[in-house]
Amino acid sequence: MTITLTDDEVSTLQGLLQDRLPALEFEVARTDAKDVRHILVKRQELCERLLNELNEALERRLVN
Repeated sequence: MTITLTDDEVSTLQGLLQDRLPALEFEVARTDAKDVRHILVKRQELCERLLNELNEALERRLVN
């Protein structure tokens, strides 16, 4: 799937993901239920991956 975002939308999405990550990390650390923990870890990993991809895309854009 491909999603096209404006620079402003990329910045907004980065901010949302960066704001959410610490809360996810806290929830993962506090959760004892394996099934819930698994879901939270998947969400955390997705947020981290998306942030990395957004950062890389912005870096490529600045170079070009």
